[in-house]
Amino acid sequence: MDKFELRNPQGDIFAIISKAEHNPWIYVQWVGYIDVDTVKQGVLEISRFTRDIKCPYVLSDRRVAQGNWFEINNWLEHKWAPEAIKSGLQYLAHVMAPMANSQMSSQDLESRVLTFNFKSFLSLEAAENWLRQIAERAVS
Repeated sequence: MDKFELRNPQGDIFAIISKAEHNPWIYVQWVGYIDVDTVKQGVLEISRFTRDIKCPYVLSDRRVAQGNWFEINNWLEHKWAPEAIKSGLQYLAHVMAPMANSQMSSQDLESRVLTFNFKSFLSLEAAENWLRQIAERAVS
């Protein structure tokens, strides 16, 4: 399994990116407090990882992360999303954090990102099922 940790300038882990052999997707677990800079660093690394291992599926899990992404959504829509599609990303399942403002931010981003398939979920299981169905259709 390929796996690496992303750290903020203070040395704290804010994301763990991995690719397990038994799943067809890249799994990103966001942890701790996430700010604009760490989101940018994280999504750019996701794009690099997607390109390097040629994987079109990403599962982004924010269940245990804190922080509001509203202020970064414009950058994600206009700067990152076009680059993400160039890196090979086609499907992103996003598991929302349980806080209402975080869910609103995720839903706002989902409505903005039109360059690839972006879908928000309340549970990890639902996100995994969605990606698994898409991956199985691609193979058959």
